[in-house]
Amino acid sequence: MLEFLFNKIKSGVRKLDMRIERAKYGHIEKLPREVKYFEGSMYEAILKSAEKYPNSTALEYFHMEISYRDMIKKINHVAASLKSLGVKKGECVTICMPNTPESVYAFYAVNEIGAVANMVHPLSSEKEIEDYLIQSESRVMLCVDVAYKKTENIIKNTNVEHLVVVSPARSMDFLVRFVFKLTKGRKNHIKKTQEVTTWDRFLLKGMSYSGILHVHTDPHDPAVILYSGGTTGKPKGVILTSYNFNAQALGAKYLVSELLKPRYSMLSFLPNFHAFGLGVCIHIPLYCGMRVVLIPQFNAKKFKSYIKKYRINIIVGVPTAFEYLTKLKFGPRDLRKVKGAVSGGDVISDAMKEKINNFFKEHGSKAIIQNGYGLTEAAGGMIFSERSIAGLSGTIGYPLPDSEALIVNPKTMKPVKTGQDGEILVRGLTTMKGYLNKPEETKKAFVKVGAKKYLRTGDIGYVNESGAVFFKSRLKRLIISKGYNVYPTKIEEVTLKCEAVEACACVGVSDEIRGEKICIFIVKKPDTHERIIKKELNKLYKKYLAKYEIPQEIRFIDELPKTKLAKVDFVALKAFADSPRPR
Repeated sequence: MLEFLFNKIKSGVRKLDMRIERAKYGHIEKLPREVKYFEGSMYEAILKSAEKYPNSTALEYFHMEISYRDMIKKINHVAASLKSLGVKKGECVTICMPNTPESVYAFYAVNEIGAVANMVHPLSSEKEIEDYLIQSESRVMLCVDVAYKKTENIIKNTNVEHLVVVSPARSMDFLVRFVFKLTKGRKNHIKKTQEVTTWDRFLLKGMSYSGILHVHTDPHDPAVILYSGGTTGKPKGVILTSYNFNAQALGAKYLVSELLKPRYSMLSFLPNFHAFGLGVCIHIPLYCGMRVVLIPQFNAKKFKSYIKKYRINIIVGVPTAFEYLTKLKFGPRDLRKVKGAVSGGDVISDAMKEKINNFFKEHGSKAIIQNGYGLTEAAGGMIFSERSIAGLSGTIGYPLPDSEALIVNPKTMKPVKTGQDGEILVRGLTTMKGYLNKPEETKKAFVKVGAKKYLRTGDIGYVNESGAVFFKSRLKRLIISKGYNVYPTKIEEVTLKCEAVEACACVGVSDEIRGEKICIFIVKKPDTHERIIKKELNKLYKKYLAKYEIPQEIRFIDELPKTKLAKVDFVALKAFADSPRPR
């Protein structure tokens, strides 16, 4: 009874707080006085979409189309199979798959039966997979065949009792599946045992299950575990809820409604084990009744065919994907069906944004790059730039309704003035419950400012008079040289003004005199000369940078190192920069 009263009071205070904050959302047209958020699970949210658009295509995979009605049937079948294995409410089920229809069915089936989806990267190392299975205490694991061998080697060290293996070719049409098996699938031989089974045999178990499938859960209960990037150490399991993802979907529907129309299709190649991929590229479009085109492994050379063959309207990707797009040859009207483009997961420079926008225009599209900003701890996306401000330099957009960004001095945690740089703190309906089995780490992730609790992002930025948020740099990437704060993104922006520079990344290198010296790594365009580039850069640096911001070292590199999620790997780059140069 006391817990019930406490939750009622807490809910009332939150609603009152939202109404007070509501005055900040003047930039969102037609925002109701009180947004009514869906109080169910993620499965229940897409079930509503299926009831509204039963015959519309929910998923497309190598030209195989699955309607919303059929998608729900397949989710229910997987749910029955999981129940037949004895999966209970609150139990973790590990899903280790790329973007395939089976991964979507599995994710929502786990949610339907009240279990927790533990999302794991199939290309993780054996030790990482073992660690994720141990942390989550998973008894059941659903994995793609390419991860089977690694899992087979470590399964004895975990609690896993049932390992279900599936090929990414299973839902492809006959011809594509045949070619896939000839080239890749034939290499994966599965040893069927009492613990290991195939997807088809797993589904057979579900056919004989006759119990109740749907399990009612509180939308604030743990529903998903995603692992943070781990760039500063061991990856942490981030616990998110159905409410986090459903609130994100509804908020995005208000903030960037022009991108989320039911008749639109979205290209989904950002992986489902990444918050941005799962939330923005799968749950949001399904919540809105859109068509999701699943790409299990992104191939830059096939980018053109993805867009044309699948009649793509909305592209969501990391900056490197959009950068590659501009290198492809399209006809003057080939991109006319593309209505919008969202870049997230990494910083995109103003120069690159302008280049991409011009590319869209030259090929028949009115789309412009609109930024999305978030972190795994906030379900991957809680700030989006609507079209009217997308062109502003450095903007990442407005927070979702009933969310807030506060800028503070990172040392004192006191709010700074409007327009002044500081650490970006966020609070709202998409922030995590905490880190899995790490109470101390969870405590450090949040900070109280006044009576409100905020999530620390570790990013530097500022907010302007209208409430738009601008990104400057990662706090951990901030270079302090001779006592001056130097923002690497600013140096990269100026460097990219040189037409002979293909890509660049700036890091701080340990230095006894300066504390850190500034080192810029450059990938030059073909048939260009290092000496000429250095000469041009010196002119640009003198024109656009303060003396203390000018790099002390310019190094050329064939390719910038990337993480598994196609972001620039600054940790590897910094280690390389700190290593002695060959004489």
